[in-house]
Amino acid sequence: MIMATIPPSLQAEIEKLQALQAQLQNVLIMKQQVESELKEIEKAISEIEKVPPENKIYKAVGTFLIMVSKEQALNELKEREELLKLNITSLSKQESLLRKQIDDLRSKINEALARMQQSGRVEGG
Repeated sequence: MIMATIPPSLQAEIEKLQALQAQLQNVLIMKQQVESELKEIEKAISEIEKVPPENKIYKAVGTFLIMVSKEQALNELKEREELLKLNITSLSKQESLLRKQIDDLRSKINEALARMQQSGRVEGG
């Protein structure tokens, strides 16, 4: 337990670390949601590809079902699939960047705390 007062500059770094961790958590949640939707889209594509071209396909639009061609349904789903894949790539890059920032900041904070402890400004408990 820290017995001495943490300098304002170090406190600011700790708050920044907490903000980055919260941001990372949000990115991970969004990524998980997008990945889940992507799995649903891929399953829908797989099922529609099995349907004979002469069969009717309906898509939900609000509270209505509208008949669409197999080709139109597949095109719309494949466009959505590509968009979701791009979104996952972007979220993965954000995740990597945030993880690096968190690791760097955590190291910086730990070094500062170690220096404070060595100088006797912080007592270990």
